[in-house]
Amino acid sequence: MEDELRGVISRATTRKAPPQPRQSREQLRKAEKTEEELEAERRQKEEEEKEEAELEKACEQWCSRVCRVLIVVPLVFSYVLHPTVEYFLRPNLALDPNLDVFGTYAVVTGGCSGVGLQTSIALARGGAVVTLGCRDPKTEDALRALRLVKEAASKYTERHRSKPLTPPQVLPLRLDSLASVRSFASKYNERIGRLNLLINNAGTRQACELTEDGMEVAFQVNYLAPFLLTNLFLPLLQDSGSARVVNVLCRDGYLRPAHGWNLWFKDGWLKGWLGMPVPIKEGIRLGPFRVEAPAEGFAAGQQEDGVGHEFVMDDELEIEEDEEEDTQATPNRDLQETSRTGRGAPSDWTTGCRPEKAYANAKLALLAFSHELERRLRDDPNSEAVVSHAVNPNAVASDFLAKGSPASSNQGWGYYKVMSYLPPVWVSRKVFGFLHSVVINSMLRF
Repeated sequence: MEDELRGVISRATTRKAPPQPRQSREQLRKAEKTEEELEAERRQKEEEEKEEAELEKACEQWCSRVCRVLIVVPLVFSYVLHPTVEYFLRPNLALDPNLDVFGTYAVVTGGCSGVGLQTSIALARGGAVVTLGCRDPKTEDALRALRLVKEAASKYTERHRSKPLTPPQVLPLRLDSLASVRSFASKYNERIGRLNLLINNAGTRQACELTEDGMEVAFQVNYLAPFLLTNLFLPLLQDSGSARVVNVLCRDGYLRPAHGWNLWFKDGWLKGWLGMPVPIKEGIRLGPFRVEAPAEGFAAGQQEDGVGHEFVMDDELEIEEDEEEDTQATPNRDLQETSRTGRGAPSDWTTGCRPEKAYANAKLALLAFSHELERRLRDDPNSEAVVSHAVNPNAVASDFLAKGSPASSNQGWGYYKVMSYLPPVWVSRKVFGFLHSVVINSMLRF
């Protein structure tokens, strides 16, 4: 009895061993493989891994070469090759030392430094009566400029003692104040009253700030003030018989870099990749508005506003078909109609403003004004002897660029700011920026 009880207990407490899993056919085959076959498979696997590593390395090298080409080639073209080609192809700027312009009454704005000063000296050396327009006639630069112009005029008097000259003078002229422009014109009319040559040379790269007249400073100094001054002097120019108006521009006013991949290569793949200069086709900005050229098939003066151009809002709101959204969009529609008829006024000049674009926009407006003035002078029988010119002196060694505005704060999160954080782009821009500055400085006209 005890033996039977012990047997029952032992069988109850004894655990059954788990069933052994059945081996798959592949495992059985591997177990049956010889050591030579296993070694051959291992070698084959290593070769495949090696081929993959070599392929990845080759792809990395190919991608790095493509990236270097895509980055370096446009930089070399933009910063070195293109300026060098421009340097050798640009026309020579030579002044005739025997130039005689006796009897010419000239006004040179910004004549106390840079291109304006050298132009005034050349005119005085040729016998012209020169009046300089400077911000403050009492500054050291203005007094120095007046002395140099007087010395040039005295040299002409020494050569031609029978032709006495009216001494040159300096009058205060601040282009960021329309009242100062009117005062300058009034004083000149009172003191001299004759004018044969008006050179609108003064300008500024300072931008994205408002003047005392409520205008953006670059647009007023580079365009509105010369426009006003030219119109104030137009009766004197017409009475002088033969007269000229010279507006000094730069290539930023009619050329811009082609749009790249961030703007879907609108100007072409090659031009956009190399950043080649292309003619500006966009309209002129007036605050939140843009003045577009007349549409094809319309001559100047055939638009509703009678001036041949129309105002277009930069950010036109899309009017939805829903009646509720349509009623909310009605004020914007009224603003559009007002702006298109020319009765609207720019309400904000600094929103989204960038100094370099504001400067180029103002020079574009001055170029358009110069061409339109020439067209109107040709159509006016009383102004047949008055000619309007637009001149680009190209790169000149002066302090004009040093007086420009720093980069605007609203460019901080722009495309170029983000890309500049990439090490290859940052290093490339530093290197080629240095080379570009060396090349440009060596090509300046002195």
